[in-house]
Amino acid sequence: MKTYALIFTYPDGHSEEIEEIFSDKKDAINYGSNLLNQVRHTEETKKEGVFGGEKRDAFFAVVEVSDKKKKIVYTSY
Repeated sequence: MKTYALIFTYPDGHSEEIEEIFSDKKDAINYGSNLLNQVRHTEETKKEGVFGGEKRDAFFAVVEVSDKKKKIVYTSY
């Protein structure tokens, strides 16, 4: 059985795997897109340089998990 995981990378460069597991690739992409919009909106309201360092664009990847194998099947960039 295939499941899908979401790895999200924030503008400050740190990444995290979202705890929710999806049974459908489209659901994972929709969830990632919604999260991406939220992060973009939040980042627009922060002052430039609050965290220091270079600001990057947020993005996400959907990873297909099947028989303990992982494969990236979608990226938002």
